[in-house]
Amino acid sequence: MVDEEGKSSNSILHDGSYFATGSWYSSIVVKGDTAVMMQPNGTALDMKLKFGEFGEADPDVAETTGQKFYNIKLSFCFGKEFTELGVVSEDGLRITTKNDIGLSVLEWRSEEEVATLEAKGDPIEAPPGPYKIQPDVLGQFLWMTGGAGVGKSTSAQLLRKMHGYVYYEGDCFASFRNPYIPPDVQNPSLAQFLQKPLIGEGLEERREVCKRGNEMFGEMMAGGDYDKVKAEEYYEKMCEDIKRERKRIGGDWSIAGVTFGQDLRNFIRSKLGPDLVFVVLNMEMEDLKERIRIRHLREEGAVDILMSISRLCEAATEDDDNAVNVMITNEMSKEDVISKILEKLNL
Repeated sequence: MVDEEGKSSNSILHDGSYFATGSWYSSIVVKGDTAVMMQPNGTALDMKLKFGEFGEADPDVAETTGQKFYNIKLSFCFGKEFTELGVVSEDGLRITTKNDIGLSVLEWRSEEEVATLEAKGDPIEAPPGPYKIQPDVLGQFLWMTGGAGVGKSTSAQLLRKMHGYVYYEGDCFASFRNPYIPPDVQNPSLAQFLQKPLIGEGLEERREVCKRGNEMFGEMMAGGDYDKVKAEEYYEKMCEDIKRERKRIGGDWSIAGVTFGQDLRNFIRSKLGPDLVFVVLNMEMEDLKERIRIRHLREEGAVDILMSISRLCEAATEDDDNAVNVMITNEMSKEDVISKILEKLNL
């Protein structure tokens, strides 16, 4: 039941769209005690809402909202069950939560405001970024790969910061966000969720491919293997974008993205050419698990999911053409890792 103002009588929220800032999803659409979570790529996930008292709020949430206790629980399933606790404002127009990115705020928007927000973004055909346009100069072509949390994005970002590489964040392809992460953000892997969404012709075609790609990643997060057919379809589309962007921008390139094993790396190389070199970053599993745990604020559900993907990632073998292994330890600094990579590549 909904009153004249659109506010559900059995909840403290308004029916309609709440747009997110500081989160990996773009909005939730509320109807009563249920909601649909919308991702930038158009994928929708059912979300359950529960109202009540759910313990003391995180200090940052309490300071921002003036409320000492959480009063909403948001639950959804993506491979495994996830839960976010939040504080709803007295007028029901704002939800504040804390995730591994930081504070996240969901604000109710009118239909007119929704239309305006959805029309904003960076052009998919030429996303802006901190790069120099030099299409006549095609330099080094590197792909940082390995398990979750091993340092793919950090290494690609440091190559940008220290040596002027174009840093393309592969995870942004599926989330329809600008892939050119700034060189000065503290955590480039999580900063992808703060990048502007992409708009323009070509989104619908990518959306269909990424929908099947997300299904593949969801299956892996649930503990399954990766689907070779879906993987090749997804990575072929990503390679088309990388190839076009590299031709447009030029220069030295460093891509960050998971590639699992030799078969998929060979497939990617067949699409991007023999100049592509894979840098396979490796860590001992227990060290990697602890690193992921710290990055994701010891949220064990997120840790388990990311470790299930990391266990599918294989080191390079002797017959893995144009691929080098770099073993990382907890004692190494980020700069140490870059030095090791450049040493391995004789650069």
